[in-house]
Amino acid sequence: MSARPMPMATHLIEVRLRPEFSDAEGASALQLLQAEGLSSLKEARVSRLYRIQGPITATQVQQAARDLLCDPITQEHRVVVPVPAPLNGMNFWRVEVWLKPSVHDPVGDTIVSAIADMGLPRPEAARCALVYRLSGRAAKPALERAVARALANPLIHDAVVSEAHP
Repeated sequence: MSARPMPMATHLIEVRLRPEFSDAEGASALQLLQAEGLSSLKEARVSRLYRIQGPITATQVQQAARDLLCDPITQEHRVVVPVPAPLNGMNFWRVEVWLKPSVHDPVGDTIVSAIADMGLPRPEAARCALVYRLSGRAAKPALERAVARALANPLIHDAVVSEAHP
């Protein structure tokens, strides 16, 4: 009797600075967006988002996040469960900037190897992205234009702008 293969799963892990730490990347992103005319934005925080696909369980993903992807002193992590955010009056935004599927992701390749080196099941694939959490009033079309000019290169990145929870 052969063992059944584990089903393919997709997990999203977000790693961000703890709130008590200053976010220099976020401050830089905020300046870039304000220079694009979005002066009503008041704060930006940056985090890393990892999409891991393969025969790996939620418990194993938590272990990889804790032991590999996150510095426990300055960062915190969470497994992201995609749910539509309620409309918030355009005061809080989430911008995800991913490499396009046709663009090689060397960090993702390193994560695949590192997870396997931990003794966990080798993922089929891993991709990483930057997430910008923005606060301040902005119209979505203006924010999308500013992101395309200041935070992403449309030739190699896909940027997803959505309203978010505060």
